[in-house]
Amino acid sequence: MMALPPKSNRQIVEETNRAGVQFLLADLVAALTFLDVADVTDDENTRTRNRHHARLAYETVLKLLPRISPSDEERPELESKLEDLKNRLLALGYLKDRCEIGAPGLDQSL
Repeated sequence: MMALPPKSNRQIVEETNRAGVQFLLADLVAALTFLDVADVTDDENTRTRNRHHARLAYETVLKLLPRISPSDEERPELESKLEDLKNRLLALGYLKDRCEIGAPGLDQSL
């Protein structure tokens, strides 16, 4: 059995970056799902908990975003989901205002 050739540092960095982008997209989808569940539940504790989890996911994405470099194909999806999450959190009062937390690494108008 032949061993695979070792990966270059560049390949490792690119693979790590792609995994980071996929993680952030998954986190955004999860956060939006938390808000969807909060919208349809009759249980106030569930509603509050899911909104809180969505806010934490939003903060996590903003914290990790500067560490990745989304491709031109990935950037619009990240921007769209982040903007949607931010707007929904603003509407619910889970963010104080549009400038409370910027979106480093993406369009600063988010």
